[in-house]
Amino acid sequence: MPDEYVETERTTLDTLQKLGWEIIDQQQTTWNDPRDTTSSAVLENRLRHAIDRLNPWLSENNLNAVVRELQRVTGTSTMAENEQIHEKLVRHTSVKQDEGYGAKHQTVKYIDYENPENNDFFAVNQFPVEGDIETIKPDIVPFVNGIPLGVIECKAPTAGEPRSEALEQLQRYQNERTRTGSEGAEELFRYNQFSVATWYEGAVMGTYGTPKNQYKPWRDPYPADDEQLAELFDVGYVSPQHRMLYALFKPERLLEQLRHFTVFETKQGGTIKMVARYQQYRAVHKALERIRKRSQREAQGGVIWHTQGSGKSLTMLFLGLKLRREKPNPTLLLVTDRTALDEQIHATFERCGFPNPKRAEDKEDLREKLSSHAGETITTLIQKFQLDDDEDGDFPVLSRDEDIFVMVDEAHRTQYKDLANNMRTALPNAFYIGFTGTPIEKDDRDTRRTFGNYVDTYTIDQSLEDDTTVEILYQGRLADIHLEGSNLDRIFDRVFADYTEEEKAEIKKRYAREQDLAEAEARIEEVALDIIEHYENEIADPFKGMVVTTSKEAAVRYKEKLDELNGPESRVVISKGHNDPEHIKRWTPTDSEISDYKDAFVDPDGEVELLVVCDMLLTGFDAPVAQVMYLDKPLKEHNLLQAIARVNRPFEGKNHGLIVDYYGVSNDLREALAMFSEDDVKHAMVPLEDKKPELEAAHRKATAFFEDIHDMEACLQTLENEDTRIEFKNAYKRFSQLMDVVLPDPMANPYTDELDQLSEIYARAKQRFRDDSMDLEGTGEKVREVIQNHIRSQGIDVLNEEPVSIMDAEEFDPEIEGLESDEARASEMQHAIKHEISVRYDEDPVQYESLQERVEELIEKYKEKRLSDQEVVEELHELLEEMRSRDKQARAKGLEDATELSFYHALEDVLLRESGEADQQELVELTSTILAEVENVVDVVEWQQKVGVQSKLRKKVKLQLLQSDVEMTDDERTELTNRIVELARAHYQP
Repeated sequence: MPDEYVETERTTLDTLQKLGWEIIDQQQTTWNDPRDTTSSAVLENRLRHAIDRLNPWLSENNLNAVVRELQRVTGTSTMAENEQIHEKLVRHTSVKQDEGYGAKHQTVKYIDYENPENNDFFAVNQFPVEGDIETIKPDIVPFVNGIPLGVIECKAPTAGEPRSEALEQLQRYQNERTRTGSEGAEELFRYNQFSVATWYEGAVMGTYGTPKNQYKPWRDPYPADDEQLAELFDVGYVSPQHRMLYALFKPERLLEQLRHFTVFETKQGGTIKMVARYQQYRAVHKALERIRKRSQREAQGGVIWHTQGSGKSLTMLFLGLKLRREKPNPTLLLVTDRTALDEQIHATFERCGFPNPKRAEDKEDLREKLSSHAGETITTLIQKFQLDDDEDGDFPVLSRDEDIFVMVDEAHRTQYKDLANNMRTALPNAFYIGFTGTPIEKDDRDTRRTFGNYVDTYTIDQSLEDDTTVEILYQGRLADIHLEGSNLDRIFDRVFADYTEEEKAEIKKRYAREQDLAEAEARIEEVALDIIEHYENEIADPFKGMVVTTSKEAAVRYKEKLDELNGPESRVVISKGHNDPEHIKRWTPTDSEISDYKDAFVDPDGEVELLVVCDMLLTGFDAPVAQVMYLDKPLKEHNLLQAIARVNRPFEGKNHGLIVDYYGVSNDLREALAMFSEDDVKHAMVPLEDKKPELEAAHRKATAFFEDIHDMEACLQTLENEDTRIEFKNAYKRFSQLMDVVLPDPMANPYTDELDQLSEIYARAKQRFRDDSMDLEGTGEKVREVIQNHIRSQGIDVLNEEPVSIMDAEEFDPEIEGLESDEARASEMQHAIKHEISVRYDEDPVQYESLQERVEELIEKYKEKRLSDQEVVEELHELLEEMRSRDKQARAKGLEDATELSFYHALEDVLLRESGEADQQELVELTSTILAEVENVVDVVEWQQKVGVQSKLRKKVKLQLLQSDVEMTDDERTELTNRIVELARAHYQP
């Protein structure tokens, strides 16, 4: 059996200890929890000592006030409180105190960032925190100065789905599993900086509020490397767990990330907390290193290539935060070449609380800001570095300061090459960093000359490996009207086939160019019909799409056709032009309308399903819910890579993005991307047909477990072994994922029946073996619906529902009788009984331990053929009846019910262990007396979370045991007291 503690939890504590943390392992040491109540997550004694040590001048009253201030932060949500607490931890707080010169406001530090060793780093495992309903016990909670900045959930690497199980637990702790209500303890997450799921052979990280699918690995411990980590931790193999713990919890790195690599972004849907990923942290540090060595290099800068969708804007933001902290008064200049990008970057910096970013309104405003406003953060368009019409000669020098740091977004674009000289002339001593979401062209010397070589790269392949983005597939449709590289006369004849020769001749005058033909109403109608059919039949809810057209004219025609044909709810997003014809202006949205359209599209429940565009929203627009792009525009090179990245953002149930090509761009993808190195872009877009060999291999692997997939009982017997079941689950999910990708393409046809049959095996195995890990997570929205429909048609409950309990005789017994053989009944009953014992074990460990041993003994005899199918069924029926008749057993002993029986068993087990005898009537009376004391205490609201109430219960129980006529030793009395309190917790829950 997997041992979570030995394999992961203990190794995590050891690693933290080697990083300089004081650790308490409650499996090996008794820890006296200093809190008055487990409803608090702060270790107040450590917080108080730390504040006193870091601020020794504080008066007692002010010390008390500062300790209270942090814990009494209130907000409209846990996220709002987390943001306020983060602000206090990073910016400190202040108190009014007289230091001999009159009462003045003085800064009080909760954390010493300049001297990390002055802080208190402490970690404990199995730390209980009271929630509204349940008390949670995260595996490990790391504290800094008594403040719980981390939560680490550990799973054994050999567990079925360690990543999924750990993340599910973290979601439960945070009350993020909306379907289950308030089951966690958000109090702990008011302070949370990092939430980590680790299983030694893997680890992923997020923060409070991070969606489950957004937890990511930390692959690079830069500036350290694996060799240094191996030496630090004294190990031969550096696991992903070692890298994660070093990256996040090495004391100085933890404090740095709390201070410089954490932002809160407020959008319409609420506030989101964002922390750095490894590529962002690495890029910022490499950029800072290059800045420190600037005089040693020819180029005053460099280029950061982080592929589209990997958080480029945030990297700029984090670099800005670090520069603000490290430099005395830096000027930050953020340069783009498009108004939409300028607005987006300015808004991102503003929403994330960056100190007062300002936009340059025009050329004169930019010159004025750069000439006289040192220390500001300015966003501008590169076009504002143009000379005025009446200016001759070189662009004027605006500032010779060295502490100007220019961050240029999408630095590869041609206009930068034209205007970069002006920018360099204006700011000759500035440091320039180019950011790009696409690789530098293999023959591009200008970008390198302007900015320098790569500072850091995060490639398409790395992004796919980290699940930072999803794979993009492409599919050509209506190939006979593709315009790219085609004979226009042939396309013309195909589109206007129903017209006479005279009519064709007249029409041809209007459609002489490729773009004219692209905008032809007859062609647009054919494509629009295909878009509707594809979207409605092949794109699962809640995913959405974008239609990319050649021009405003084409965008408007597509919108009108989609409406005319009762297509999905769509909006057209095009820019305003003074010379646009009236019918274009009628469809041109205002800025406010564009904002509304985007919000309704990005929201999975929003009414907008398709956005029709020509140029807008093809860069810088993040919509994870977008899965498909209908491309009817001749895009190439950087423009193509940027546009298709609109569908590469991860979203729950989204296994891939899809480009449906109507223009023919994908007919020669190599030509479209020829300017790049093949290694950089080979996985930018993958043809759908390339998935066929993968699908065939996945199908073979999923079916190879069984001799005959139609012999259901034989298949279930094959999956009895847990390891085999885990292997099958992984193979089945991979097959399902690929079917989700290709359905309803004809290449899926040979496998649809077997997907149904394997799904039924999967569902029945989940029921038979009570295996909660056998869910449909990751299979994809489209195929999930297919699977669930089939499972329901076979009379099987939906996969995520609880199986029928064996205690429910009216439902369970007919289900057993309905099985086809004694072999099937024996298998179903043994797993159902084992599951029920594990669920109820804490209610009566004595009886359920005995039942568990008897079940194991029966199974062993059955495997050795010492019992027939029928005999084992009869034996299991007896065990089942014993479990159902606990009330009857209680009354036979003179007890009131099954609850009293549990306490009686505990007394009997301890007291008979040594002496072998005890008066039954005395035990019954003692049970009744103790239950009366328990019931007096458990009436107190939330008694389980109140340390004082539990202490009172222990004293009362111990007193009753002392006063009873039953003889027992001190050790027996102590053991019984502990057992009785634990039984009380199991039976008297809120």
